[in-house]
Amino acid sequence: MKTDCASKRRVSPSLGLVLVFVAWGSAAAAQERAPNSQVGASIAPATEGVSQTRGEAAGVPAWDMVPVFAGGFTVGLRLGDGRGDGTARLYATQINNTIREFAYQGAWANTSNINLPFYSEGALLVGDGRGKGAAHVYAAGFNTGDVSEFTWDGASWMGSAMGTVGAQLIAAVLCDPRGDGRIHLYFSVGSAPPNNISYEFTFEETAWSPAAIASPLPVSVTDGAFGIATGDARNDGVHRLYQGVFDAIAGTNYVYELSWNGSGWDALQVVNIGSGPPSQVMAITVGDGRNELANRLYVLSRGLGLRELVYDGTAWTQTDNIDVGTEVFDLVIGQGQNDFENRLYLAQLSPSRVLEVTFDGAAWQTAVVGTPAGGVFRVGVGDARGDMVNRVYSSGGSGVVEFTHQ
Repeated sequence: MKTDCASKRRVSPSLGLVLVFVAWGSAAAAQERAPNSQVGASIAPATEGVSQTRGEAAGVPAWDMVPVFAGGFTVGLRLGDGRGDGTARLYATQINNTIREFAYQGAWANTSNINLPFYSEGALLVGDGRGKGAAHVYAAGFNTGDVSEFTWDGASWMGSAMGTVGAQLIAAVLCDPRGDGRIHLYFSVGSAPPNNISYEFTFEETAWSPAAIASPLPVSVTDGAFGIATGDARNDGVHRLYQGVFDAIAGTNYVYELSWNGSGWDALQVVNIGSGPPSQVMAITVGDGRNELANRLYVLSRGLGLRELVYDGTAWTQTDNIDVGTEVFDLVIGQGQNDFENRLYLAQLSPSRVLEVTFDGAAWQTAVVGTPAGGVFRVGVGDARGDMVNRVYSSGGSGVVEFTHQ
């Protein structure tokens, strides 16, 4: 059976059925339990503390903001069943070589920590990477290129090295874009001569097998980017890999679509974002952002905002350029208001805030979810409390913050 771990079409509600949608750097998808999911990375220290500012509409607070963890700057952020016990938890990478685990027990509690053997930022995953029905947590080193798997043994976390590749592993995604019914892990690499943009890890019965994914650009120095995602962006039932690509010689940023042909990756340029550091590809996601039962591709650029692209059967076409400001770092699609409507949620460093972008049938409307202090680097949407209510989460200078729509 082919693994379905990225985007699905939007599902209409029916009587007696509650669907909780969860999205972490991929399209919103109906889940039986918390997801094992994708994307992340960021840089730079920031101040601590939680602002009391909340998104408001007509003078009435629209979002209730609760600190999950205010003990330090965090980057990587994932929701999932990392222990394999059916309980949803939050996992956050703190900038002191630690992954902190949080569970809701009437209040948020730091239930365990994973001490990493390397410095890590946003290359964090939670899921069944081996495809054996067991839960794991995965992290990659920013400076060393090391990748490790962590497994809960009932009392503590047991670490296992998976291999060392590239350098500056900055983002990650877990899915099956090969269509071979197996889970694969992908790590985007920020410094990868000679000419690699990411690395794929596949579990081969007893050990992990890494493979480099070469750049589609004919240049001597090409790097990956923070943006990496999988999904059925063409609406043809095929999951593909989407990757930010940086031409380090010309200073130009691109997004490429990578399709597995049975023996290698076919690369198609989706969009030329532009040149210079302000055009860095920070996040990519696939999903039904307009609630029209059709997936689209969304690309977030640090200096140029948010682009929406559609495959018309022969080529990729940009259908919208959504003005969300600059210094934007992360993007997901989810149902944060629990009304069966997909929306886009963004993390913004400056001004420090979480944004919600909604398509009203004619145009995109932008609202502020909340303004945690210290800069926001990652954002997610899902049922992390296990109470069938979606909430929005952010990581950054204020640690981890939870937002509930009222």
